[in-house]
Amino acid sequence: MDVLKHVLSLGTFTGLNHISRVIMTLLLARFMGAEHFGTFAALLALCEVLLLPASMGFASSLMRIAHPLYKSQQHALLQGLKRVYFAVALSFGCIFVAVVLFGYALFSPHELANEHLEYLLFIVPLGALMQCQATFLMALDAKRRGLLTQQSLFEILTALSCAYLYFQHDSLDLAMVCQALIVSISIVVVLQFVLIFPLLEKNKPAYQTVFWCKSSLRLLASGAGVALVAKLDVLLVHHWLGPKAVSVFYPAVVIAGLMAILSNAFGMVLKPMLLNKQIDSFEVAHVMRLFWLCNLVFVLILAIAAYPLLALYQEPEMESGHTLLLILLLAQLITPLRICASSVINLVGEPLYNLWVLLFATAVTVLIAWYCQAQFGLLGIAWAFCFGFALGAVLRAWLVIKLGYLNIEHLLGFARPSIKAQL
Repeated sequence: MDVLKHVLSLGTFTGLNHISRVIMTLLLARFMGAEHFGTFAALLALCEVLLLPASMGFASSLMRIAHPLYKSQQHALLQGLKRVYFAVALSFGCIFVAVVLFGYALFSPHELANEHLEYLLFIVPLGALMQCQATFLMALDAKRRGLLTQQSLFEILTALSCAYLYFQHDSLDLAMVCQALIVSISIVVVLQFVLIFPLLEKNKPAYQTVFWCKSSLRLLASGAGVALVAKLDVLLVHHWLGPKAVSVFYPAVVIAGLMAILSNAFGMVLKPMLLNKQIDSFEVAHVMRLFWLCNLVFVLILAIAAYPLLALYQEPEMESGHTLLLILLLAQLITPLRICASSVINLVGEPLYNLWVLLFATAVTVLIAWYCQAQFGLLGIAWAFCFGFALGAVLRAWLVIKLGYLNIEHLLGFARPSIKAQL
């Protein structure tokens, strides 16, 4: 019961991150035409893929690096770490994004995709800094403030500013949306600075820059792959079928993404357990048992609510969108297995193992999607990514079991402590 209360408490804030995404995309779907909304969705997906590598992996690694320093009260190193991730996100982020966007502009077959790409030179580095600072706040035991500023706050600000611009000008184009994103993210970044300041004692900064960068780059290898795979379906739909197809596909992706409310909350509960010197496998099994049950209930709720949610988007092809959403929700049934296994590999084992799994599973997924899109269109792509999601989860679970970190009973939540252990 204590675990469930903790999950519900964190779920309120992780829920804001995803409900705010629904609100923002709902407004933009209504304010922009289908083709322009599809282009915005592809641009947003590209932006989110670039965020982690733009931070050189610090957005993913700060919890692992900063939390032990905070627990041991090494504030001088934390001050140094803050300066390092700030410099990396803004300097390396701009260089990295410039190179990627140059290549994207050359190879994208859609003219609209090449419009306003220059805005990402501002959006991505600022977004990478925002993600770093949100993770830093969570590492400093300010989990709620970290979760609130990680995503939801800037999306709410963006939605409000876009609504204002639409009613002022009777139209909303991609350039105006990009400008609203830049202003909103900048406001959140300044707020994060204010929130972090009182959490650290004033010390002369100390640095372990080489060690921090090496640690981040190791996690970047797997983390960037996760970010890419999470958005690859939208990018491939845009590349193969065009922006109008994205306007049908993207609402289903956003609604299925609501499952992350639960998975992020349970992930926040599991990570401290996995970071302990001695993992309490039966405590992990207890959390997983609740995770599997809550996940099943949440999938069923979203499946029942599918039609009303898609209607809010004024889905141009309701039957097709509904089928797509049900396929994506089917894959979410094994989310607990993926979250637990991936967290164990990243926090306890060798993060590069996640990279090998991603490379293999993604290669298989893209090949299947390429074949299926020619035969079945959007439905073929959805089924291909459903299969790829399951393949990646099963391979990670196999690695966790093979390496002896947890067994299958713990991952599935079946294991219970023995009578001797209880005594």
